[in-house]
Amino acid sequence: MSNLSTSPLAALDPQDEVRIVGQYYDDKTAKLVRKYGPGPRIHYHVGYYPTFETPSHADDATPDSIRQSIRVHQEGLLRHAAKIWGAEHRLSGKVLDVGCGLGGGALFWAQEYGADVTAVTNAPEHAPVVEGFARECGLEGRVRTLVSDANQFTVDDGPYDAAVAIESSGYFNRAQWFQRLAHALRPGASVCVEEVFTTRPRGADVWAEYFYTKPATVLEYVEAAKAAGFELVDDIDATAETAAFWDESAAWTKAVLDSDDSLTAVERRQMRISLLANQAQGAEWRAGGLRLGFLRFELNT
Repeated sequence: MSNLSTSPLAALDPQDEVRIVGQYYDDKTAKLVRKYGPGPRIHYHVGYYPTFETPSHADDATPDSIRQSIRVHQEGLLRHAAKIWGAEHRLSGKVLDVGCGLGGGALFWAQEYGADVTAVTNAPEHAPVVEGFARECGLEGRVRTLVSDANQFTVDDGPYDAAVAIESSGYFNRAQWFQRLAHALRPGASVCVEEVFTTRPRGADVWAEYFYTKPATVLEYVEAAKAAGFELVDDIDATAETAAFWDESAAWTKAVLDSDDSLTAVERRQMRISLLANQAQGAEWRAGGLRLGFLRFELNT
């Protein structure tokens, strides 16, 4: 774990970490559906804005219109990742989606590239949601869920051709995760990581404190991967192209606060905290305290 991070998880036993993170995401399910839904492809990660500009929204823009823009740019991030990683031949076979959230990425790889995906989550309530979305898309046989700690999962239908982690590996013990992947993947397989990496202590604090994650530097990933037999072959920076996500995310929260009279006092307080966190993330993004990168590792033959 990076010594830059002051994550709330830092002093916990590993088993407690898994339990707390799983409960954290179980508790967020309804909120994720509200902000990023309705599905079936729901994503919980930043969006990609190739022009570096935030889409303009009128002062009276509705939460639904802003949400739709966010969803378009989140899908844009996956399409950009697919281009970088050569998804047509690297992510079209048997794929592990580790830390799958509500399954948006797993459905994306299956629908767009014909992958057979095992979606790994440690949030038990997410598994039936992902399975329901897969049925809705006609992908029952192509997307299956596995409720497990990312550091300890076992698969009985390997080896896999690739593993993907979209803004999820910050919760893992990277050394254990790469060791586990070394046993689940075939020689020459790829591990594709889209993640937020730290560049200075302030950035680590801002990211870790709100999302209960344990961010690290790219170098720490490289060292953990190398120890398990993986080599870094791609490292693409997309910090500038993703900064606008925080502006849109904040705009959505403001629109909900302004338009939804049914919110309780507790919900309003939580949303105001979320708004401040979004603004802080955007500031660190643009100040260079955090870096958004696409990494690809290959398992040595």
